[in-house]
Amino acid sequence: MTRRMRGALLLVGALVVIAGSVALFTNVGTSANRPQLVVFVGSASKPPMTEAKQAYQKSHPGVTIEMTFGGSGMLLNQIVLEQIGDVYVPGSDDFMDKAAKQQAIVPATRKILAYLVPVINVQHGNPKNIRSLSDLARPRVRMGLAKAGAVCLGDVSDEILKKAGVEAQVKKNVLTYTGSCEQTQQLVQLGEVDAIIGWDSFKAWAPDRIDNVRIPAKLIRVRNVPAAVVTYSKQRKAAAEFVNFLASKQGKAIFSKHGYSTEPPRI
Repeated sequence: MTRRMRGALLLVGALVVIAGSVALFTNVGTSANRPQLVVFVGSASKPPMTEAKQAYQKSHPGVTIEMTFGGSGMLLNQIVLEQIGDVYVPGSDDFMDKAAKQQAIVPATRKILAYLVPVINVQHGNPKNIRSLSDLARPRVRMGLAKAGAVCLGDVSDEILKKAGVEAQVKKNVLTYTGSCEQTQQLVQLGEVDAIIGWDSFKAWAPDRIDNVRIPAKLIRVRNVPAAVVTYSKQRKAAAEFVNFLASKQGKAIFSKHGYSTEPPRI
């Protein structure tokens, strides 16, 4: 190989390295200017939040949203311990209150997206003829509950059963405790249990498999699905814009479409 050929090859190699470096820095710059929001969502609102993510990314093509679904308590622990996340959407206001006390969210950004009413969710057609909380304690009634402390619905269930004075009796029939609202509703949807204490919106998740039995108003509190910017977010403006979208007319229309009340319901 002649000296001229070796020189030409070295020149070509140098140009390739330079071109690759330029492309790399160009991509990094583009990525840095493109918000990537990490959103922690209690699975009580998984269907509407999944659609809201798609709608927002479509109207804001420069924004990427990564959603993690699970029990509100477990998600809050992850946010606080790892100091990560941009938006927190727990399954109920109780866990947003806990987040505020731990200074994990920016209080001024907190907004209500929808309302939830606790009910008894039973298999479609109510084959066990469950009409009240006391019926959940009958022999051969298979029960499922969310885990208190990890899932907002678990705290709600405990509160209701204690008020009704049937906690010990009902819990004798509990086959399993779940780690998220999604897992809880799946128990009755798939026929693994006869009943759960869940949200009224669960019927809309599977209308041909789940029916609702009302719980007396004196035993329940209407809860809401809130959203807020996480304190540790490094892109608070983009996070706040997404929260505002969720609480907007368009965002609430998505919740309404999936069977959630966007106005305080009468009970």
